[in-house]
Amino acid sequence: MIIANASEYLALSRAFRKLPGEIKAKAFARAGKRATQMARTAYLKRAAPRLKLPQKVIRERTSARFNAGGNTSDVVVRSGWIPLHKLGATQTSKGVRVRLRGSYRHAFIAKMDSGHVGVMLREGSSRLPIRELFGPNPAHDITNNDAVYLELLAEVIDEALAPRVLHEIDRLLP
Repeated sequence: MIIANASEYLALSRAFRKLPGEIKAKAFARAGKRATQMARTAYLKRAAPRLKLPQKVIRERTSARFNAGGNTSDVVVRSGWIPLHKLGATQTSKGVRVRLRGSYRHAFIAKMDSGHVGVMLREGSSRLPIRELFGPNPAHDITNNDAVYLELLAEVIDEALAPRVLHEIDRLLP
């Protein structure tokens, strides 16, 4: 456990003000980029068990960028509803079983003339119409549970950004 008092923070801020602007800009840019990647990783670790999806599936739909000029970070999740077939669906005698999601009775895997493959379920007792079944939507989970993810980002900023800035300054100083 690290204990610091106000005088240490004042001394640190004075020393930081004396640094050349170029070193400060480089240190903030590097620390910001690393903190952005850490935020993406933390999001993946938090979202995967919540959505019952492998991290790889969410990672493919997530991008992280840092804008050094504006000192802004973006962790963007662009995702529609994930088709069950892409989550590892297998046909069984009773229906379809999907890894990490369970069984869907009376469902079947169908390949359309266009080449699209999906897990389908009949709307009624007749042959048609059928509808495709989908898994979760990671972007939808963020909008529905924003408090969980805002808390996560606050944790990353508190725990990672300041130590990373100091680390980068230490690397840049001769």
